[in-house]
Amino acid sequence: MGQQDIAHKEFYSHPENVKDLIQGFVALDCVEQFDFSTLERDNSSYTEKEKNERHDDIVWRLKCRDEWVYIYIIIEFQSDEDETMPVRIMSYLSLLYLNLLANKNLGYGKDKKLPIVLPIVLYNGKYDWNVTKNIQDMIEDTQDNSLQKFIPKLSYYFIDEIRPNANEKDSVFAGLTNSVIATMKLQRAISREDFDKLAEELKVIFKDEKQKQRFSSFVTFMLRLLSTKLDKIDYEKAKSLDEVIRMTYTFIDREIENGVKNGIEKEIKNAEKNAEKKGEKKGKISAFYDLIKKGLITLEQAASSLGISPKQLLDDFKEYNLVL
Repeated sequence: MGQQDIAHKEFYSHPENVKDLIQGFVALDCVEQFDFSTLERDNSSYTEKEKNERHDDIVWRLKCRDEWVYIYIIIEFQSDEDETMPVRIMSYLSLLYLNLLANKNLGYGKDKKLPIVLPIVLYNGKYDWNVTKNIQDMIEDTQDNSLQKFIPKLSYYFIDEIRPNANEKDSVFAGLTNSVIATMKLQRAISREDFDKLAEELKVIFKDEKQKQRFSSFVTFMLRLLSTKLDKIDYEKAKSLDEVIRMTYTFIDREIENGVKNGIEKEIKNAEKNAEKKGEKKGKISAFYDLIKKGLITLEQAASSLGISPKQLLDDFKEYNLVL
């Protein structure tokens, strides 16, 4: 399990965060009927062996009109969408139901029907999620009415942590009112300016001791994510919000630097492909000229990468009629 998955699993091990996720991002009428005072982590539906194997499962349950509803949170942070998700959901729920039936203390079986399960998929990948949300859509249709009843129908509820427009309901715009919204804002902060706004909101919140306690799981979440990106973290110092924010800026600066490097490498590779047409030197000079014009790097950074002086680079630009 990756550190990002661990961060999310730890975060959603807190009942208040599960409540905030459901209330803030699940657009279902039944949510109004959920009794969150009954919300409890389900540890009875798996054997010890399965708990170890199925480490990314987060299962809670609560009462809805005096009936138990199971909340099954699936962490899905691959780089790409997973077209098998509907089949996986069916498999997960089948195993959950089998274990509920096997647990005699729960009493499910002939005289007691199995509970409703609400599967929630949390996604944080690079690309849009264009996977069907119902397994019925993956199965060959049939004109034979007698076979129609054998086609399963099972959906999952999808929440995209990065792209608000992909969600049926998204409470991030409502202000920094809970830790779940803070995690969403953190992951959507694509610039220093975005994080500046989030940091200021957090500083105001942490002045209130009750609010500070409310957001403690969010700080842990930040630290867990940072531990995947930074070499060493002093967890003693990290108890301070200011120190966590400072480390986050270090991470953001490093990401910007890496982005510039990757942009340079990509442009150079593109230039090298065209080197035969316009000459190797001109190709590289043109690539760095474009990066400077886009504001991705400075003249000095470009010259350093080429191993020449800024003055020499300016002379090369003039040679190829490239005007800054």
